[in-house]
Parts: sequence; C-alpha cells; structure tokens
Amino acid sequence: MYPKFFSVRNNVSTSDLYLDTDVISYVDIMEVIAGLFYVEGIKTVDGKVVSLNRLTKRFEHFLNFRISDVYKKEEEVLQRLPAKRIGFLDRLKSLIHKKSNDKGYKP
Repeated sequence: MYPKFFSVRNNVSTSDLYLDTDVISYVDIMEVIAGLFYVEGIKTVDGKVVSLNRLTKRFEHFLNFRISDVYKKEEEVLQRLPAKRIGFLDRLKSLIHKKSNDKGYKP
C-alpha cells in the first residue's frame, strides 16, 4: 500500500578524494587524526568529544582508505622516536611557512 516506505535506499556515498599513500602514509594521517582527537575540538552533534575510532572512520570515508587497527596505528605514532614522533606535522608546518615566505609574508 505504501511501497516508498519500504524501499531500500543506497545511502552509501563515496568520496571523490583519495589518500595518496606514496605521499602520506597511514601512520602520517594517523598523526593528524590523533592530534585532532587529543585537542578535543571535534564534537558530536550532542556536544560530546568524538571517539578516536569514529574520527578515524570519518577520515577513512572522506579520503577512501582503511586503517585496519586504529589503536595500533595510534600506538605506532606514539612509539616513534621523539625526533620523528610528529614528523608529518613538522613537514606540514614547514610547507606552510615556505608558502607564506614565497608569497612575501613576514616570518
């Protein structure tokens, strides 16, 4: 009688963006995700701090990749040697400074 209420919709949307693992490794992207998680600045609709697993799942969906064990990857970030622990974030920082300097902004 009301078939539209029983139809199955395919709500699976895929992103047109992809993580280039030749440039950014899974541990590198986990470094970014972990940093965002630790700062507690990303919240759910009800105001709670998002879980590391949920935040990672959103990044996976957004950039079409999969991390098999989120907490193991987080540990890989934390266990890096101190000089390399935030290597990817340092690389991002350097690139932003370089772009700013290239555009003539004062350091």
